[in-house]
Amino acid sequence: MTGVRLLALLCSLALLVGGAALAVVLVACGSSKSAGPPQGDAASDAPDGGDSGPATTGVGVVTFSELPDSGGTFFAGFSETVPTLGPNCTAVDAGPCVTTSCMPPPPSDAGSVDAGPADASTAPAPSAGTMTITGGVFGAKGSALAPDKAGTYVYASPGTIFAPGDTLGVSAAGGAVPAFPTQTVIATPTIVLTAPTPGAGGKMTIPTAQPLVVSWTGGQAGAKTVLVATAVFTTGGAASTTCSWDASLGTGTVPSAALAPLAAANAETSGVSWYQSADEQFTVGTLAVTVSARVTQGSLASFQ
Repeated sequence: MTGVRLLALLCSLALLVGGAALAVVLVACGSSKSAGPPQGDAASDAPDGGDSGPATTGVGVVTFSELPDSGGTFFAGFSETVPTLGPNCTAVDAGPCVTTSCMPPPPSDAGSVDAGPADASTAPAPSAGTMTITGGVFGAKGSALAPDKAGTYVYASPGTIFAPGDTLGVSAAGGAVPAFPTQTVIATPTIVLTAPTPGAGGKMTIPTAQPLVVSWTGGQAGAKTVLVATAVFTTGGAASTTCSWDASLGTGTVPSAALAPLAAANAETSGVSWYQSADEQFTVGTLAVTVSARVTQGSLASFQ
């Protein structure tokens, strides 16, 4: 699991929740089947203890995201460690999916927001100094972006910030996170979800006692299709399932075991979001960083 509190903008559904329930959304939206930083070449290149780079111990995320035809966001954040789930959260691997569930905090913790990853804190995240963003609306020359008080980087626009096929780049002057040269990612086309689809009122109804077949068009070779299903409960708990498939397949199946935790009569907010992304990865210092570009679509949902 690589989700952390500081990476809240990674998932569009995170905007629908807050407080304790945010933790489960962050973990799910920041995770994948390859979650956990790669360990570099330390084990294979230097069996005799010779010179080798350090194994990665932390993570970073750089994300260009937008909604269809409007609303674009750039977000970047780093963590020197791979965060873990809090004591009231559990994660279950179900084939192509990872399901994370968080129980509401005990009564003695009323008013506490410590329901997320155990190592979350109010300390600023390590920054990489001033970043330069290129491509899309930022152009070839690029735009400079300084970290905010939380140590993260956020740029938001009411319009789109890239188009399919755009080469988007980011570099950093360096700080607690070392400087790095321009790293690029190519924005993939927007996929069209053909199943499941919203019913009357624009809301999906998803049974949880049987597997869910997901299908789409527009998948690109070398990219992945990600679907995130999230439910936030009136009790303060939440559950989220993140699934990832080869985008070129055009179809994937969510096991019923991955859907069951989302079904509850006391659901306050439930929804599904999906996107296609061809991620690029690089290492800076001891951090494994993922750069991605995505157009995220979504729908309200009822899990039954």
